[in-house]
This record gives sequence, C-alpha cells and structure tokens, in this order.
Amino acid sequence: MTSLPRRFCPPVLVACVALASSVLLVPAPASAETAAGTVLSSTALDPALAPAGAAESYVVRYSTLRTAEQAGESTGTVFVPTGDAPADGWPVVSYAHGTTGVADSCAPSATGTAQYERPAIEAWLAAGHAVVATDYAGMGTPGVHAYLDGPAAGANAIDIVRAAHTMLGDRLSPEWITTGLSQGGNTSFFTAAAASTRAPDLDFRGAVSVAGPTGLDTVLPLVGPVLPPVVPSGFLGYVFYTLAGLADQRPELDVRQYLTPKGVEYLDAATTLCGNEFRDYRSAHPAQFGELLTRPLTPLAPVLEQMQAVPVSGYDRPLLVTQSLSDQTVPAPLTFAHTARMTAAGTDFQLVTFPTPDHIGTLMASMPASLDFAARVLS
Repeated sequence: MTSLPRRFCPPVLVACVALASSVLLVPAPASAETAAGTVLSSTALDPALAPAGAAESYVVRYSTLRTAEQAGESTGTVFVPTGDAPADGWPVVSYAHGTTGVADSCAPSATGTAQYERPAIEAWLAAGHAVVATDYAGMGTPGVHAYLDGPAAGANAIDIVRAAHTMLGDRLSPEWITTGLSQGGNTSFFTAAAASTRAPDLDFRGAVSVAGPTGLDTVLPLVGPVLPPVVPSGFLGYVFYTLAGLADQRPELDVRQYLTPKGVEYLDAATTLCGNEFRDYRSAHPAQFGELLTRPLTPLAPVLEQMQAVPVSGYDRPLLVTQSLSDQTVPAPLTFAHTARMTAAGTDFQLVTFPTPDHIGTLMASMPASLDFAARVLS
C-alpha cells in the first residue's frame, strides 16, 4: 500500500485503523440486516498474487447475497492503478471471473487471478481504471458457491464496488462498468440488469459480456441419461458445478436422487476440486451422462429458471456482447438465440463477433472493443 484512504470508514464498522501495509479491519459477521456492500474486513493481498500495474491490492470481505433469495458474504480483490488518481477519482471496472470451481480453495483472492484472465485485468489497470473482482459468495465464505446463480453473482459484482468505495473513498469515481468472461460474462448480464436499482448511489455506465453462457435455464433441464443433441458435451462441468451448489443451498431438492453412484462421485469431486483439477478428474474417470444420471433434471426447471434465466430486457445502460464463432464451450448459436430475444424485446445492445478465437481467447480478442466501449461510456 502506498497511501491511505482519504476518508474514514462509516460507523457501521466496529473500527477502522490504517496500517502501513493494509486497510484495516475488525471482522464483523454479516446478517440479513447488514447493508449490502458493507465492508466486514480487508487486508493487503499477497504481493505474489497481484497483477502488474497495481499500486495497491487488497482482499475484502463484504456483505452481499448468498443466493438469489438469501443474504450472505463474499470475498474479492480490489486493485488500484499506479499514478495519481484523477480529480474525480479512478473509474471502476467490476470484473467477474470465469469458472474456477465452487470450493473455497478456488477463490481468485486466495490463489491469484487465473493466468488467462490476468492480462485483461492488467489492461484495465494500464488504461487508468481501478478494478474490483468478486470471488462470488461461497468461495472463501460459508457454504458452497451457488454456481450460475445469476441474481446472486450480479449482486456480488455490484456490492464489491460499494465496498471498494468504503475502503478508498473519493480516490474512486462513482462511475463504473462491469465485464467478465464465461461465467463472468453471464454475471455481467445480471449485474447490468440490477446495477442502477441495487446501487443508486453509484453511477453505473454499462456492461461488456464476453462469451457469457445464456439459455442454460432451458438447456440444463433437458439433461438426463440420454443426452439431447442440443446440449454440448462440455456442459457436463456446468451441470455438476450447478448441482454441487444446489446440493448445498437447497437440500430439499435432494439432487443426489438424480445421480447414479458414479454420479455421486462426480458431484463430490465438483464440490471440492477447482477448474483444472475437476477437468483432470473427468479425464481420469471418463463418463457419459447416461452413467451419471438416473433420470432427467426436468423437475429442477423452476429453480434453474430463477437462477439462470438471463434478462432479455430491463437494461438501462449500454451493453456490449462479444462472441467467437469458433467457441466450443459457449457455442455461438446459444448467444445468437439470446441476442435475438433481446432484439425482439427492444433492448439496445451491440454485438461483436470474432471468427477464430477459442472460448478463453475471446477475452483478449475482445479487449480493444471493451476498452473502446469504456472510453465511450465513462466520462
């Protein structure tokens, strides 16, 4: 840390003391009555985990949504760029990360930003933006992450912006945008739809969704022992991370009843293993859905709709959607179906496509368009 915040923490904190290496924190538990975005604790991030171009890096724990219907906590990181803040403060980018898993050990604040996402965060810092990045509730906080629970993830991405303002005061501009890749691209839709109403004290300016999956609420209920052609085989990870979250947050659904003994082993692996580890587990224990599921997930459709139905309207700020035509993880037809629904709903958005990047490659392929978008919407 090179300098201290220029305003004190609000009275809701038990105490606020500035240290040479961190912004303080007396931890305080969140409750249903705790205001969203309340800082519960913060400390300096391990320098080895900080991206290039960050003059200050923090881990923050803050109040937010645990699921679409339940209050809780999340952790995340706050990065301040080098140099002097503009007169109006650094504009903020709330970055939502792609799939890393659902366990505490998968949280980027604990392991560092994924190598394929770090260049994007560094690009935002180099362009003069503060970056805040939620881990998502349940990763580093109680319970299992509610994977692809869009309303919760959107709230997580919004509330960390408010938490960062509490920490850094007028060094941050009230203007902010959101962006993210894959799971984070999905989160960006939900963030954009809720930002102005959830955080009216801030100045939300727009969102960039990079290779964000949509339509999962209609696809996942079709998954069963016989896999429909419309469901790409790569969705197996989506399915089991989603079921891992549901098994933790909604025990009344008894998701294990849908699983064979091998499916239960897959569920346990998804609950504890992070992205590459779970991928390696699947490679070492290959299976088709017919070996993992006893029956279709159709009875879960109402819950999946609540969690995963990406809004097609209600966006009050500009929206940029980017998609590679070669993406095999989030196939372009799913994105095009969603943008067609947005067009039918009268939603104003911009769609940018790329011919060749793979799913992960879409992130940096999108950066020129993303930076141009930010330059247009941020004053």
